[in-house]
Amino acid sequence: MAIKAHVEGHVFDLNTLVELFEQGDPQMVKEADGYYLKSARFDGQAGDGAQLVKTGTGLLRQVMGIARALDSSFRPVTLTGRFVDEDSGVHHVVVADTASARARASVVVTQVEPAAPAPPPPPTGPEYFDLIATHPVVDEVLEILGGSSVSLTWVDLYKVYEIVRHEVCDEKALKAKAWVTGGEMSAFTASANRPDVSHSEARHARVQGGPPKRTMTLAQGEDFIRRLVVAWWDSLKQPEADDVPEDEEG
Repeated sequence: MAIKAHVEGHVFDLNTLVELFEQGDPQMVKEADGYYLKSARFDGQAGDGAQLVKTGTGLLRQVMGIARALDSSFRPVTLTGRFVDEDSGVHHVVVADTASARARASVVVTQVEPAAPAPPPPPTGPEYFDLIATHPVVDEVLEILGGSSVSLTWVDLYKVYEIVRHEVCDEKALKAKAWVTGGEMSAFTASANRPDVSHSEARHARVQGGPPKRTMTLAQGEDFIRRLVVAWWDSLKQPEADDVPEDEEG
């Protein structure tokens, strides 16, 4: 991985990406002069700035989509436009710059006796990223979740819901999976669709029927979608019963 893309954003979010993608390809690393996204996909693109930006933007969107699904506090980061070729030099592409102030609360725990540190768990990012190769529809979801907006809209969230629902067949099949409750599904769809719940942010301008019994805020809707997506991804990592060879059944 001779070429790496410089990435900027809040340190909380950059460190989240490092934790999730410290191994594999793509890989997120913290170095003395900042944070970088590395990947073999950059190979052969050193002389093409536009292609470097295109590749880097696509990769960053995918890893950010995974980070948003796994971490409710994650906020998007951006490419700076600086790509470092570790073999031959530095390439610059000018892009816009933004900044925001954030604070993260922490809990201080005092231990009377020191405990042996547990080994860190392996990063979870690569196992979800690898699903893209075997299940291309995962990339459709990452295209939405990995967007540059700090908050997703009801339209964004409902698109993800529709993709997952379609992948399992229909709403009845989705309920049967028990990844989320039927009550949550009803509250989500009502809140996403109804202007009497979500006002101008709702997907529809007019709906029939009385007000729903249960509703969600947009933040609750995003949490619902995150849990649904991760449960779906986890199911994709497990072979279906129909895929088990006959001589292994029973």
